[in-house]
Amino acid sequence: MRDGEAMRERGRSIPAFIAGVFAICLLPGPPVHAEPSVVATGAYPEGLLWHGGRMLFAEMGADRVSIIGKDGARPFWRDAGCGPTSIVPFGTSGYLVNCHLGGHVVEVTASGVTGRRFRTAPGGVRIQWPNASAGDGQGGVFFSDSGVFSLDAPATGRVYHLNAGGEITEVVKDLRYANGVAFDTASRMLYVSEHLARRIHVLQLDSSQRVLSSRVFADFAQHAAMRAYSYPLAGPDGIALRPGFLAVAEYGEGRVHLLDRGGRHLRTLKVAMPFVDTVVWDGEGAFFAGGAFSNTQPPYDGRVVRFVPSDWQPSR
Repeated sequence: MRDGEAMRERGRSIPAFIAGVFAICLLPGPPVHAEPSVVATGAYPEGLLWHGGRMLFAEMGADRVSIIGKDGARPFWRDAGCGPTSIVPFGTSGYLVNCHLGGHVVEVTASGVTGRRFRTAPGGVRIQWPNASAGDGQGGVFFSDSGVFSLDAPATGRVYHLNAGGEITEVVKDLRYANGVAFDTASRMLYVSEHLARRIHVLQLDSSQRVLSSRVFADFAQHAAMRAYSYPLAGPDGIALRPGFLAVAEYGEGRVHLLDRGGRHLRTLKVAMPFVDTVVWDGEGAFFAGGAFSNTQPPYDGRVVRFVPSDWQPSR
């Protein structure tokens, strides 16, 4: 976000007396302290995307989406007031960007030209805080509409599906801050972070994006390596899938958890950014994480870091 007031309006700031509480959680076993390399800096990095042989990410604090090159990041798209948190392939060749602060999602061409804007969901419901997104493998997108980032707020988080033709349908609702989403096209399993409940759900969908069944994939309270936390609003944020693995960023605690597809904890990686919010694998097995050092102090400086395979692969 562009300033502290904008963050407060979106319900994402916290009282000053807890804003600086970033103590390392006590884990039953020590987290892995691999030393990732810094590949880019940015203003509140979110929504890492590996696509077409390049890495893109949203900078919520700078109203832009950037591309990571050999010499750091360069701008790809800008939109004043957007506060983007995610970018994902959409349609035949373009992208969909979630404007978290602008309260809508927007189509962007492959060359960075702004297209259609989508502001309402079924029944005329306004899209409020679009957050994370994932492609459906057919040109459409799943995206979360989080709700208010407060432990006292009602459970109003939702996940929507937007097809390439522009039709939006509701997939699931009544979540305590819907956050990260990831979709496995082969199994048609949709993974969703319910941030303030500190758990991840997995939903089995049919070909029309209807929920056939759902279950809790990982409850942080039930995992020794994820149970303890010090930041009051800590919880699962961005999710990334890879055959055999699921990675989830734990916002507020500066750690990333690797799970197997059965929900068993495999490994925890530490990063320097307390507000780590996005994770992704590239096409060569490297693992990336991004996030900010502060969620209250502009310009919300953050980093994108890279772990080589030997850093993130669980011990056998």
